[in-house]
Amino acid sequence: MAEPRLSTASGGFRVLVIGAGECGIQKILFFLGAWLGSRLTKEREGVTGITGLLVAQGLKKAGIDHAVFESEPSAGHYRPREWSIGMHWSLPFLEKILPADLWVRLKEAQNDPFHESPPKDIFPILNSQTGEVLKNMPLPRTVRVSRRKMRTLCTEGIDIQYGKTLSDITYDPSGVGVTAVFADGTTAKGSVLVGCDGPRSKVRELLVGPEKAAPSMLEVTHNNMAIEYRDAEKSLFMRKVHPIFYMGIHPDGHLVFITNVPDRDKPETWRFQVVMSWVGFCDRELDDAGRLALIKQRGESLAEPFRSAIMWIPDGTPVPSNDIGYWATAPWDNRGGRATLAGDAAHPLPPHRGQGINHCVMDVFRLTEALRAASSKDGDLAAALAAYEAEMVNRGADEVRSSLQNAQMLYDWDKVRDSPLMRNSLDRK
Repeated sequence: MAEPRLSTASGGFRVLVIGAGECGIQKILFFLGAWLGSRLTKEREGVTGITGLLVAQGLKKAGIDHAVFESEPSAGHYRPREWSIGMHWSLPFLEKILPADLWVRLKEAQNDPFHESPPKDIFPILNSQTGEVLKNMPLPRTVRVSRRKMRTLCTEGIDIQYGKTLSDITYDPSGVGVTAVFADGTTAKGSVLVGCDGPRSKVRELLVGPEKAAPSMLEVTHNNMAIEYRDAEKSLFMRKVHPIFYMGIHPDGHLVFITNVPDRDKPETWRFQVVMSWVGFCDRELDDAGRLALIKQRGESLAEPFRSAIMWIPDGTPVPSNDIGYWATAPWDNRGGRATLAGDAAHPLPPHRGQGINHCVMDVFRLTEALRAASSKDGDLAAALAAYEAEMVNRGADEVRSSLQNAQMLYDWDKVRDSPLMRNSLDRK
């Protein structure tokens, strides 16, 4: 493939977007630690989820020239991982980012495309040891989407160059222009480079150095499973507490989500996301069967519906154990506005307060506005990116601290009721 041309050479403005793959939100939401070994799920550098695609959609809507690069080998590369992403306070900003024809189709990306998200909802939080309702947490309108379906929707109309693993970034000595260097020997030039390459961001590493860029690990075992019970009665039972999401809190930790409803008239085809977690790093010697046996041993004493959610898991179900990482967001040298970060690359955080995707959307909204101003006739790229980063770094750092505190408190039974989730619901602040 020929090297992308530098449109800035003729006075144009061009944005290089690094990362538009299928995983990482993680990423939704979940940081997948590579150090855990081949038997556990690991995330490759340069692979991210929806943030890079949203940046591309926002730039396309604004008429700003851009190029998107992804380390995945092809658009058809299949990854079996799947989970649910909840968007709430960010929905008005998402509407401003997406083209109108995609926004009206958002329902296609829902875990259950037949579900009507009400203007106000509740998030049931139960004691998974006794079944007692700890709190029916009030929620604003919340849309839960499939990570894979949302990515498919956001890919429409976007030209992605696959097989591009970033290895370096160079900056023109003139102070104008940036070059992305890829592992295959090709390069791409632009005005500004945006790292949307997930929790293990290579762009972040190049901006602040490997040691400062390394995420910290939350000392928990986090088993995140996609389950098909293959039985209509069992599937319907799993949705009795709430049709989309509910959570059980116990010293062991336990959550249940709906991730896919391919046919509302065939409950036996429904797929569920079930997470069971507890304090302490996972046993790296266990395989899927060993992890499932351990989960069922822990789940046997749980109250319904959590006990059945665990005990009904079919033998042979993959049981990925995800490592949860976070990075205390801190400023970086953006080389005069020529390199920046967005989404999980800027603020990877524990998923226990449901904030990750919402801050990603806010990043994209503010970044698109900054780049719109910078690309105007009298635009100042350095000033625009400085303003974007000042707000985003402070907001991201605050949320990382809050989400980390919340995660730690949810595993401490004496502190659960004082956790940010229980006190503030999913509110932005």
